[in-house]
Amino acid sequence: MPKPQIGIVVPTLNSAVTLPWTLCSLRSQREVSYEIIVADSGSEDETLNVCRSWGIPTIYVPPGNMYRAINEGLRQIDSEWVTYLNSDDMVYPLSYARLVARGEEEGAFLVYGDCDYVDHEGRFLFTVKSPSPSRVPGMVRLSPRFGGRIGFAQSAAIFRRSTFEELGGFDERYAIIADYDFFFRLVVSDRTITKLRRPSVAAFRLHPSQLSRRRASNLNQELASFRKTLKIRAMPLDVISILSWRVRNSPTYASRLLRLRP
Repeated sequence: MPKPQIGIVVPTLNSAVTLPWTLCSLRSQREVSYEIIVADSGSEDETLNVCRSWGIPTIYVPPGNMYRAINEGLRQIDSEWVTYLNSDDMVYPLSYARLVARGEEEGAFLVYGDCDYVDHEGRFLFTVKSPSPSRVPGMVRLSPRFGGRIGFAQSAAIFRRSTFEELGGFDERYAIIADYDFFFRLVVSDRTITKLRRPSVAAFRLHPSQLSRRRASNLNQELASFRKTLKIRAMPLDVISILSWRVRNSPTYASRLLRLRP
């Protein structure tokens, strides 16, 4: 019986320090066939040498927008299930096999799971539990007004390539929230989505130099621009979806506050 297949794009720009962790986690995937493409935007460090040492093919995409690199990479992949993984994040060995199996079982177009968060050296910090599929539509309708949260991490999600093509890929007008915009459009299109039960499927690395922190000042501008495009209004009951998700993750918030104490 053939193994399930998935294609993964890793966008890079001077990622040599963390990229080996990411590629090691991808090469360690079990019970799934995978295709990996690194979409590089002109790295001047050892990034390309790291790719060569791992035998990973690379493509060049001009710098300026990470999502342009992701789009270009995904268009070169033939697998029906696809995703992208930041060059400092990791996935656990059976994650993609579990996600694809769940998606096929449910006839879904998007599958996601819980995500761990680690520090710059890979030490575990906390886990964020994702909402149930029934809660996600309410969250995406309301969350553009509250920071653009959809309840699950992109690194813990996969989607069908056909859906990526039908939705026109990631909107390159956005430099920070194009993944949020993509998942928003997918969810409100009423396509079937499903969640993979625990344990967590990915680890998101937190460090001062990551893109979202470097460009934090632009986040509100992009969210404001995104809100102007909205044609779907939040409903009063949607607040329950966000509140239930926050309550479910309340132990995590308490743990994070304790970690901040001197």
